Amino acid sequence: MGGFRVKSVLAILALGAMLACASLPARAAEACPGDPAAPASTPIIRVGTKGGPALGAMQYPQTAPLAARQVAFTFDDGPNPDTTPLILDILDRHCVKATFFIIGIYAERHPEIVRDIAARGHTIGTHTWSHPNNLRHLSLANAQREIRRGFEAAEKALAPAPEESRARLLPFFRFPGLNDSKPLIGWLSARNIATLSCEFGSDDWRQISPAEVKRRTIRNIASVGRGILIMHDTKPRTAEALSSLIVTLRRQGYEIVQLDAAVDARALAAAAPDPLLGALNHAEAARTGQSAALAPLTNPSLETGESLR
Repeated sequence: MGGFRVKSVLAILALGAMLACASLPARAAEACPGDPAAPASTPIIRVGTKGGPALGAMQYPQTAPLAARQVAFTFDDGPNPDTTPLILDILDRHCVKATFFIIGIYAERHPEIVRDIAARGHTIGTHTWSHPNNLRHLSLANAQREIRRGFEAAEKALAPAPEESRARLLPFFRFPGLNDSKPLIGWLSARNIATLSCEFGSDDWRQISPAEVKRRTIRNIASVGRGILIMHDTKPRTAEALSSLIVTLRRQGYEIVQLDAAVDARALAAAAPDPLLGALNHAEAARTGQSAALAPLTNPSLETGESLR
């Protein structure tokens, strides 16, 4: 009897320990290593690109399907060898994934940074070849060429990377200065390329302090409540403000999310007439009738008075 009682007690203790462990939160396993108060992964928001929607309530009637108090970080104008790696490290530290809208000429100069952006799990859109401040000031043919060369440069930069990294290049485009035009949006739409604007900015392109970048960003986000945020990975003030901004937003109850495209987005873009994005692999290329090899880049065609910002 004594042995039976001991065994019963041990069984009860073991069951109690199992139940106690089961009831413990999984926080430790899911916490971000560099920021234990934050989650280890960034929720993904899928954006449909069929028909090339224009998204972002600052300019358009529809936007990405974000819930209340969700913010998607996006960065324009890189890659920049001085600041983009710093921003990538900060995002890694806080387990944040973002979307980078890159400029073609910089992608051509620094393809290793483009590949690093993709390898770290961020998504990539394009922002023209040379960032003319207003595509409306170019002829339609030259504006289209600016956009096309931006996609070509991004694909060329990612060409040596694994397919998983090449798939990070999405059919997303952002107009420089958000200066869009109906003919260009229509041209992009016919190629299943989504135009992404925003709900709010950070004013980090202005000559203001990092503290002021943070203050304005939080103010602008609070005024809307959810949406796409534009920052610039070319600005040292942005890199300096970024870590504190992430921590503060999370403390205030915001969730940082990552924009991604619907699973068929690249195939839709590759299958469009006169596509801006190529197929990811030979099998897909065969289905779309494309060559898997990239076409060579043509010479720049900047019109008088247009230059990099």
